[in-house]
Amino acid sequence: MKAIFVFLIFVSCCFTVVAQEIVNHLLIARNLGEKVMHDGDTLRTFGFAQTLNEQPPIPGPTLYANEGDSVILDLFNVSQGAPHTIHLHGLDVNQENDGVPHLSFEVHHMNHGYYYFVAPHPGTYFYHCHVVSSIHVQGGMYGVFIVKPSDGSNTTWDGGYSYDQDRLFTMSEMDPIWHQDSVMDHDHDTTGGVHEVSIPDYNPTYFLVNGQSEQQLLEPGIALQTSKEAVSFLRMANIGYLANRITFPSALNARIVSTDGRPIATAEVSDTLWLLPGERYGVIIEPFTDLVDSISISYVNMNTHLSESMQYIPVNVSGTNSLVELNKDTGFKLYPNPSDGAVYIVAPEGVIYNEIKIFDALGQLVYSERDVNFSTSKVLIANNLPLGIYNVKILDKKETLDVLKWVKK
Repeated sequence: MKAIFVFLIFVSCCFTVVAQEIVNHLLIARNLGEKVMHDGDTLRTFGFAQTLNEQPPIPGPTLYANEGDSVILDLFNVSQGAPHTIHLHGLDVNQENDGVPHLSFEVHHMNHGYYYFVAPHPGTYFYHCHVVSSIHVQGGMYGVFIVKPSDGSNTTWDGGYSYDQDRLFTMSEMDPIWHQDSVMDHDHDTTGGVHEVSIPDYNPTYFLVNGQSEQQLLEPGIALQTSKEAVSFLRMANIGYLANRITFPSALNARIVSTDGRPIATAEVSDTLWLLPGERYGVIIEPFTDLVDSISISYVNMNTHLSESMQYIPVNVSGTNSLVELNKDTGFKLYPNPSDGAVYIVAPEGVIYNEIKIFDALGQLVYSERDVNFSTSKVLIANNLPLGIYNVKILDKKETLDVLKWVKK
Protein backbone atom coordinates (compact mmCIF):
# COMPACT_ATOMS: atom_id res chain seq x y z
CA MET A 1 0.00 0.00 0.00
CA LYS A 2 2.83 2.38 0.78
CA ALA A 3 4.41 1.93 -2.68
CA ILE A 4 1.10 2.56 -4.45
CA PHE A 5 0.48 5.68 -2.39
CA VAL A 6 3.88 7.12 -3.31
CA PHE A 7 3.29 6.34 -7.01
CA LEU A 8 -0.03 8.19 -7.03
CA ILE A 9 1.59 11.26 -5.49
CA PHE A 10 4.26 11.16 -8.18
CA VAL A 11 1.69 11.06 -10.98
CA SER A 12 -0.35 13.93 -9.57
CA CYS A 13 2.75 16.11 -9.28
CA CYS A 14 4.09 15.53 -12.76
CA PHE A 15 1.05 15.67 -15.05
CA THR A 16 -1.59 18.32 -15.72
CA VAL A 17 -4.96 16.80 -16.48
CA VAL A 18 -7.31 18.70 -18.81
CA ALA A 19 -10.87 17.71 -18.07
CA GLN A 20 -12.80 16.42 -21.07
CA GLU A 21 -16.52 17.05 -20.94
CA ILE A 22 -19.54 15.31 -22.38
CA VAL A 23 -21.38 18.00 -24.35
CA ASN A 24 -25.03 17.46 -25.28
CA HIS A 25 -26.82 19.55 -27.90
CA LEU A 26 -30.49 19.18 -28.89
CA LEU A 27 -31.59 20.31 -32.35
CA ILE A 28 -35.28 20.21 -33.27
CA ALA A 29 -35.89 20.00 -37.02
CA ARG A 30 -38.90 21.97 -38.23
CA ASN A 31 -40.28 22.70 -41.70
CA LEU A 32 -43.03 25.20 -40.82
CA GLY A 33 -40.98 28.18 -39.73
CA GLU A 34 -41.42 31.81 -40.78
CA LYS A 35 -38.93 34.62 -41.21
CA VAL A 36 -39.74 38.32 -41.55
CA MET A 37 -37.34 39.94 -43.99
CA HIS A 38 -35.95 43.49 -43.90
CA ASP A 39 -38.73 44.78 -46.20
CA GLY A 40 -41.52 43.28 -44.08
CA ASP A 41 -42.23 40.28 -46.32
CA THR A 42 -42.54 36.90 -44.60
CA LEU A 43 -41.01 33.74 -46.05
CA ARG A 44 -41.69 30.16 -45.10
CA THR A 45 -38.56 28.47 -43.76
CA PHE A 46 -37.10 25.21 -42.56
CA GLY A 47 -34.72 25.26 -39.64
CA PHE A 48 -33.30 23.97 -36.36
CA ALA A 49 -34.63 25.15 -33.01
CA GLN A 50 -33.77 24.18 -29.44
CA THR A 51 -37.29 24.39 -27.97
CA LEU A 52 -40.67 23.38 -29.36
CA ASN A 53 -42.25 26.79 -28.92
CA GLU A 54 -39.75 28.92 -30.85
CA GLN A 55 -39.42 29.83 -34.48
CA PRO A 56 -36.32 28.14 -35.92
CA PRO A 57 -33.73 30.93 -36.20
CA ILE A 58 -31.69 31.51 -39.34
CA PRO A 59 -28.87 30.63 -39.02
CA GLY A 60 -29.60 27.89 -36.51
CA PRO A 61 -28.18 27.93 -32.99
CA THR A 62 -24.40 28.23 -32.78
CA LEU A 63 -23.08 25.12 -31.04
CA TYR A 64 -19.88 24.96 -28.99
CA ALA A 65 -17.45 22.38 -27.66
CA ASN A 66 -13.82 22.36 -26.58
CA GLU A 67 -11.20 20.28 -28.33
CA GLY A 68 -11.32 16.73 -26.96
CA ASP A 69 -14.90 16.94 -25.64
CA SER A 70 -17.23 14.02 -26.32
CA VAL A 71 -20.18 15.49 -28.21
CA ILE A 72 -23.69 14.08 -28.51
CA LEU A 73 -26.05 15.71 -30.99
CA ASP A 74 -29.70 14.75 -30.51
CA LEU A 75 -31.73 15.48 -33.66
CA PHE A 76 -35.47 15.43 -32.94
CA ASN A 77 -37.51 15.67 -36.15
CA VAL A 78 -40.97 17.16 -35.68
CA SER A 79 -41.33 17.89 -39.42
CA GLN A 80 -43.98 16.11 -41.42
CA GLY A 81 -42.86 14.99 -44.85
CA ALA A 82 -39.16 14.71 -45.59
CA PRO A 83 -36.74 13.30 -43.01
CA HIS A 84 -33.67 15.26 -41.94
CA THR A 85 -30.05 14.67 -40.98
CA ILE A 86 -27.13 16.59 -39.52
CA HIS A 87 -24.09 16.75 -41.77
CA LEU A 88 -21.03 18.04 -39.92
CA HIS A 89 -19.39 20.10 -42.65
CA GLY A 90 -15.62 20.19 -42.20
CA LEU A 91 -15.49 18.22 -38.95
CA ASP A 92 -13.44 15.02 -38.92
CA VAL A 93 -16.05 12.43 -37.94
CA ASN A 94 -16.61 8.87 -39.11
CA GLN A 95 -19.05 8.04 -41.90
CA GLU A 96 -21.79 6.79 -39.59
CA ASN A 97 -21.98 10.21 -37.92
CA ASP A 98 -21.52 12.34 -41.04
CA GLY A 99 -25.21 12.78 -41.91
CA VAL A 100 -25.12 11.91 -45.62
CA PRO A 101 -28.39 9.93 -45.91
CA HIS A 102 -27.40 6.93 -48.04
CA LEU A 103 -24.07 6.56 -46.20
CA SER A 104 -25.30 7.28 -42.68
CA PHE A 105 -28.95 7.42 -41.55
CA GLU A 106 -32.06 9.59 -41.76
CA VAL A 107 -34.27 10.79 -38.92
CA HIS A 108 -37.98 10.55 -39.71
CA HIS A 109 -41.05 12.32 -38.30
CA MET A 110 -41.22 12.30 -34.47
CA ASN A 111 -38.02 10.25 -34.20
CA HIS A 112 -34.70 11.03 -32.54
CA GLY A 113 -31.33 10.44 -34.16
CA TYR A 114 -28.03 10.65 -32.29
CA TYR A 115 -24.61 11.68 -33.58
CA TYR A 116 -21.48 10.93 -31.55
CA PHE A 117 -17.99 12.31 -32.05
CA VAL A 118 -14.98 13.72 -30.24
CA ALA A 119 -14.49 17.41 -31.03
CA PRO A 120 -11.35 17.63 -33.20
CA HIS A 121 -8.99 20.57 -33.62
CA PRO A 122 -10.33 24.07 -32.89
CA GLY A 123 -12.04 25.85 -35.74
CA THR A 124 -15.28 27.06 -37.30
CA TYR A 125 -17.51 24.45 -38.94
CA PHE A 126 -20.99 24.15 -40.42
CA TYR A 127 -23.77 21.73 -39.63
CA HIS A 128 -26.67 21.36 -42.05
CA CYS A 129 -29.30 18.93 -43.25
CA HIS A 130 -28.12 16.71 -46.11
CA VAL A 131 -31.53 15.50 -47.28
CA VAL A 132 -32.19 17.18 -50.67
CA SER A 133 -29.59 19.57 -49.33
CA SER A 134 -30.01 22.27 -52.00
CA ILE A 135 -33.58 22.92 -50.81
CA HIS A 136 -33.14 22.18 -47.11
CA VAL A 137 -30.06 24.41 -46.72
CA GLN A 138 -31.74 27.20 -48.70
CA GLY A 139 -34.77 26.69 -46.46
CA GLY A 140 -32.65 27.52 -43.41
CA MET A 141 -31.43 24.19 -42.04
CA TYR A 142 -27.89 25.26 -41.25
CA GLY A 143 -25.81 26.62 -38.42
CA VAL A 144 -22.24 26.90 -37.15
CA PHE A 145 -20.37 24.55 -34.82
CA ILE A 146 -17.40 26.17 -33.08
CA VAL A 147 -14.63 24.13 -31.48
CA LYS A 148 -12.50 26.13 -29.04
CA PRO A 149 -9.11 25.11 -27.61
CA SER A 150 -9.05 22.36 -25.00
CA ASP A 151 -8.97 24.87 -22.13
CA GLY A 152 -11.79 27.00 -23.58
CA SER A 153 -9.57 30.09 -23.67
CA ASN A 154 -9.86 33.07 -26.00
CA THR A 155 -7.22 31.81 -28.38
CA THR A 156 -7.65 30.68 -31.97
CA TRP A 157 -6.12 27.28 -31.17
CA ASP A 158 -3.70 25.89 -28.59
CA GLY A 159 -0.65 28.14 -28.86
CA GLY A 160 -2.41 30.38 -31.40
CA TYR A 161 -3.47 34.02 -31.40
CA SER A 162 -5.07 35.49 -28.27
CA TYR A 163 -8.06 37.79 -28.74
CA ASP A 164 -10.35 40.08 -26.76
CA GLN A 165 -13.59 39.28 -28.56
CA ASP A 166 -14.85 36.56 -30.89
CA ARG A 167 -17.41 37.46 -33.61
CA LEU A 168 -19.18 35.20 -36.10
CA PHE A 169 -20.52 36.45 -39.46
CA THR A 170 -22.40 33.89 -41.55
CA MET A 171 -23.32 34.86 -45.11
CA SER A 172 -26.18 33.36 -47.12
CA GLU A 173 -28.98 34.33 -49.52
CA MET A 174 -32.68 33.61 -50.05
CA ASP A 175 -34.73 33.22 -53.23
CA PRO A 176 -38.43 33.71 -52.35
CA ILE A 177 -39.51 31.29 -55.10
CA TRP A 178 -37.59 28.52 -53.36
CA HIS A 179 -39.56 29.24 -50.18
CA GLN A 180 -42.96 28.53 -51.71
CA ASP A 181 -44.88 25.38 -50.79
CA SER A 182 -44.50 24.06 -54.35
CA VAL A 183 -40.74 23.73 -53.77
CA MET A 184 -40.51 23.10 -50.04
CA ASP A 185 -43.26 20.45 -49.87
CA HIS A 186 -41.41 18.08 -52.17
CA ASP A 187 -42.08 14.37 -52.48
CA HIS A 188 -39.69 12.05 -50.67
CA ASP A 189 -38.77 8.59 -51.92
CA THR A 190 -38.00 6.36 -48.94
CA THR A 191 -36.98 3.42 -51.17
CA GLY A 192 -34.34 5.07 -53.36
CA GLY A 193 -30.72 5.70 -52.48
CA VAL A 194 -30.61 9.29 -53.72
CA HIS A 195 -33.51 11.78 -53.64
CA GLU A 196 -34.14 13.85 -56.77
CA VAL A 197 -36.31 16.97 -56.77
CA SER A 198 -36.86 19.46 -59.60
CA ILE A 199 -35.97 22.99 -58.56
CA PRO A 200 -36.35 26.37 -60.33
CA ASP A 201 -33.47 28.64 -61.33
CA TYR A 202 -31.85 30.31 -58.35
CA ASN A 203 -32.39 34.08 -58.27
CA PRO A 204 -31.92 35.34 -54.70
CA THR A 205 -33.28 38.73 -53.73
CA TYR A 206 -32.26 38.69 -50.06
CA PHE A 207 -28.58 38.72 -49.14
CA LEU A 208 -27.94 37.94 -45.51
CA VAL A 209 -25.36 38.36 -42.76
CA ASN A 210 -26.33 36.32 -39.70
CA GLY A 211 -29.83 36.10 -41.18
CA GLN A 212 -30.19 39.90 -41.48
CA SER A 213 -29.82 42.39 -44.33
CA GLU A 214 -29.91 46.06 -45.30
CA GLN A 215 -30.92 48.35 -42.39
CA GLN A 216 -31.06 45.35 -40.01
CA LEU A 217 -27.25 45.26 -40.14
CA LEU A 218 -27.16 48.47 -38.10
CA GLU A 219 -28.45 46.60 -35.06
CA PRO A 220 -25.95 46.13 -32.19
CA GLY A 221 -26.07 42.34 -32.59
CA ILE A 222 -24.57 42.64 -36.07
CA ALA A 223 -22.50 45.82 -35.99
CA LEU A 224 -18.87 45.37 -34.94
CA GLN A 225 -17.75 47.42 -31.95
CA THR A 226 -14.20 47.35 -30.74
CA SER A 227 -11.49 49.68 -29.46
CA LYS A 228 -8.14 50.86 -30.68
CA GLU A 229 -5.46 48.15 -30.37
CA ALA A 230 -7.99 45.56 -29.11
CA VAL A 231 -7.77 42.19 -30.88
CA SER A 232 -10.91 40.67 -32.42
CA PHE A 233 -11.21 37.24 -34.01
CA LEU A 234 -13.72 37.32 -36.87
CA ARG A 235 -15.14 33.98 -38.01
CA MET A 236 -16.28 34.55 -41.61
CA ALA A 237 -18.47 31.77 -43.04
CA ASN A 238 -20.38 31.36 -46.33
CA ILE A 239 -23.26 28.87 -46.51
CA GLY A 240 -24.92 30.55 -49.51
CA TYR A 241 -24.71 29.66 -53.19
CA LEU A 242 -22.88 32.83 -54.27
CA ALA A 243 -19.26 33.79 -53.63
CA ASN A 244 -18.45 36.56 -51.14
CA ARG A 245 -15.81 39.21 -51.74
CA ILE A 246 -15.22 40.76 -48.32
CA THR A 247 -13.35 44.05 -48.01
CA PHE A 248 -12.04 45.28 -44.66
CA PRO A 249 -11.15 48.91 -43.95
CA SER A 250 -7.36 49.14 -44.01
CA ALA A 251 -7.33 50.65 -40.51
CA LEU A 252 -8.54 47.31 -39.11
CA ASN A 253 -5.14 45.78 -39.95
CA ALA A 254 -6.80 42.49 -41.01
CA ARG A 255 -4.78 39.26 -41.00
CA ILE A 256 -6.19 35.99 -42.41
CA VAL A 257 -4.97 33.30 -40.01
CA SER A 258 -7.04 30.15 -40.64
CA THR A 259 -9.15 28.43 -43.26
CA ASP A 260 -11.72 25.65 -42.88
CA GLY A 261 -10.63 25.01 -39.31
CA ARG A 262 -6.91 24.79 -40.11
CA PRO A 263 -4.23 27.38 -39.23
CA ILE A 264 -2.48 29.10 -42.12
CA ALA A 265 1.26 28.63 -41.73
CA THR A 266 1.98 32.29 -42.49
CA ALA A 267 -0.83 34.75 -41.78
CA GLU A 268 -1.80 36.81 -44.83
CA VAL A 269 -2.14 40.55 -44.32
CA SER A 270 -4.91 41.62 -46.69
CA ASP A 271 -7.94 43.87 -46.81
CA THR A 272 -9.74 41.50 -49.22
CA LEU A 273 -11.02 37.97 -48.58
CA TRP A 274 -12.76 35.72 -51.11
CA LEU A 275 -15.14 33.28 -49.47
CA LEU A 276 -16.65 30.54 -51.64
CA PRO A 277 -19.74 28.48 -50.71
CA GLY A 278 -19.05 26.23 -47.73
CA GLU A 279 -15.80 27.95 -46.76
CA ARG A 280 -14.88 29.42 -43.38
CA TYR A 281 -11.97 31.75 -42.65
CA GLY A 282 -10.58 33.18 -39.43
CA VAL A 283 -9.47 36.82 -39.53
CA ILE A 284 -7.65 38.72 -36.78
CA ILE A 285 -8.19 42.47 -36.66
CA GLU A 286 -6.31 44.96 -34.49
CA PRO A 287 -7.36 48.53 -35.33
CA PHE A 288 -4.73 51.23 -34.98
CA THR A 289 -7.02 54.27 -35.10
CA ASP A 290 -10.53 55.46 -34.27
CA LEU A 291 -12.90 54.56 -37.05
CA VAL A 292 -16.51 54.73 -38.20
CA ASP A 293 -16.69 52.62 -41.34
CA SER A 294 -17.98 49.27 -42.55
CA ILE A 295 -16.89 45.85 -43.75
CA SER A 296 -18.35 45.48 -47.25
CA ILE A 297 -19.56 42.16 -48.62
CA SER A 298 -20.16 41.66 -52.34
CA TYR A 299 -22.35 38.68 -53.28
CA VAL A 300 -20.86 37.47 -56.57
CA ASN A 301 -22.61 35.17 -59.06
CA MET A 302 -20.00 32.56 -59.94
CA ASN A 303 -21.50 32.02 -63.40
CA THR A 304 -21.62 35.64 -64.51
CA HIS A 305 -18.88 36.95 -62.16
CA LEU A 306 -21.18 39.91 -61.44
CA SER A 307 -21.99 41.29 -58.02
CA GLU A 308 -25.68 40.85 -57.25
CA SER A 309 -25.71 42.77 -53.97
CA MET A 310 -23.57 44.69 -51.51
CA GLN A 311 -24.14 44.46 -47.77
CA TYR A 312 -22.29 46.41 -45.09
CA ILE A 313 -21.35 45.41 -41.55
CA PRO A 314 -20.95 48.66 -39.58
CA VAL A 315 -17.65 49.07 -37.75
CA ASN A 316 -17.17 51.40 -34.81
CA VAL A 317 -13.69 51.69 -33.29
CA SER A 318 -13.37 53.88 -30.22
CA GLY A 319 -10.16 55.08 -28.61
CA THR A 320 -10.89 53.48 -25.25
CA ASN A 321 -11.70 50.01 -24.03
CA SER A 322 -15.31 51.01 -23.40
CA LEU A 323 -17.69 50.10 -26.23
CA VAL A 324 -20.20 52.76 -25.18
CA GLU A 325 -18.82 56.10 -24.05
CA LEU A 326 -21.14 57.90 -21.67
CA ASN A 327 -19.07 60.87 -20.56
CA LYS A 328 -16.34 62.99 -22.07
CA ASP A 329 -13.95 65.52 -20.57
CA THR A 330 -16.01 68.38 -22.02
CA GLY A 331 -18.80 67.55 -19.60
CA PHE A 332 -21.58 66.52 -21.97
CA LYS A 333 -23.57 63.49 -20.81
CA LEU A 334 -26.00 61.26 -22.71
CA TYR A 335 -28.31 58.91 -20.82
CA PRO A 336 -29.73 56.31 -20.63
CA ASN A 337 -27.31 54.50 -22.90
CA PRO A 338 -28.23 52.03 -24.34
CA SER A 339 -31.83 53.21 -24.63
CA ASP A 340 -35.01 52.07 -26.34
CA GLY A 341 -36.85 55.35 -25.81
CA ALA A 342 -36.12 58.97 -24.89
CA VAL A 343 -32.48 59.98 -24.53
CA TYR A 344 -31.38 63.01 -22.52
CA ILE A 345 -28.37 65.22 -23.14
CA VAL A 346 -27.01 67.33 -20.30
CA ALA A 347 -24.55 70.06 -21.20
CA PRO A 348 -21.94 71.82 -19.03
CA GLU A 349 -23.15 74.87 -17.19
CA GLY A 350 -23.39 77.98 -19.36
CA VAL A 351 -23.85 76.26 -22.76
CA ILE A 352 -26.93 77.82 -24.36
CA TYR A 353 -26.74 77.65 -28.17
CA ASN A 354 -25.77 74.52 -30.10
CA GLU A 355 -26.58 72.16 -32.94
CA ILE A 356 -27.14 68.39 -32.73
CA LYS A 357 -26.33 66.00 -35.57
CA ILE A 358 -26.83 62.23 -35.43
CA PHE A 359 -24.97 59.85 -37.74
CA ASP A 360 -25.60 56.11 -38.12
CA ALA A 361 -22.82 53.52 -38.04
CA LEU A 362 -22.22 53.99 -41.76
CA GLY A 363 -21.57 57.71 -41.25
CA GLN A 364 -24.86 58.85 -42.80
CA LEU A 365 -26.63 61.88 -41.31
CA VAL A 366 -30.00 60.68 -39.98
CA TYR A 367 -31.10 63.59 -37.75
CA SER A 368 -30.21 67.20 -37.09
CA GLU A 369 -31.57 70.05 -34.99
CA ARG A 370 -30.44 73.66 -34.74
CA ASP A 371 -30.84 76.33 -32.06
CA VAL A 372 -30.78 73.88 -29.19
CA ASN A 373 -31.08 75.41 -25.73
CA PHE A 374 -29.16 73.32 -23.21
CA SER A 375 -30.15 75.46 -20.24
CA THR A 376 -32.18 72.44 -19.05
CA SER A 377 -31.96 68.73 -19.73
CA LYS A 378 -32.67 68.13 -23.39
CA VAL A 379 -34.69 65.17 -24.72
CA LEU A 380 -33.13 63.85 -27.90
CA ILE A 381 -35.95 63.83 -30.48
CA ALA A 382 -34.90 60.74 -32.42
CA ASN A 383 -37.18 57.99 -31.19
CA ASN A 384 -38.20 57.01 -34.72
CA LEU A 385 -34.69 55.81 -35.62
CA PRO A 386 -34.20 52.05 -36.08
CA LEU A 387 -32.14 49.96 -33.69
CA GLY A 388 -28.44 50.56 -34.12
CA ILE A 389 -25.28 52.38 -33.12
CA TYR A 390 -25.15 56.16 -33.56
CA ASN A 391 -22.69 59.01 -33.16
CA VAL A 392 -24.26 62.12 -31.62
CA LYS A 393 -22.28 65.22 -32.60
CA ILE A 394 -22.78 68.42 -30.58
CA LEU A 395 -21.62 71.66 -32.22
CA ASP A 396 -21.55 75.36 -31.57
CA LYS A 397 -21.49 77.87 -34.42
CA LYS A 398 -17.92 77.15 -35.44
CA GLU A 399 -16.73 73.80 -34.12
CA THR A 400 -17.59 70.39 -32.74
CA LEU A 401 -17.88 70.47 -28.98
CA ASP A 402 -18.28 66.74 -28.41
CA VAL A 403 -19.15 63.40 -29.99
CA LEU A 404 -21.05 60.82 -27.96
CA LYS A 405 -21.87 57.24 -28.91
CA TRP A 406 -25.47 56.10 -28.49
CA VAL A 407 -26.84 52.58 -28.80
CA LYS A 408 -30.56 52.28 -29.51
CA LYS A 409 -31.70 48.83 -28.46
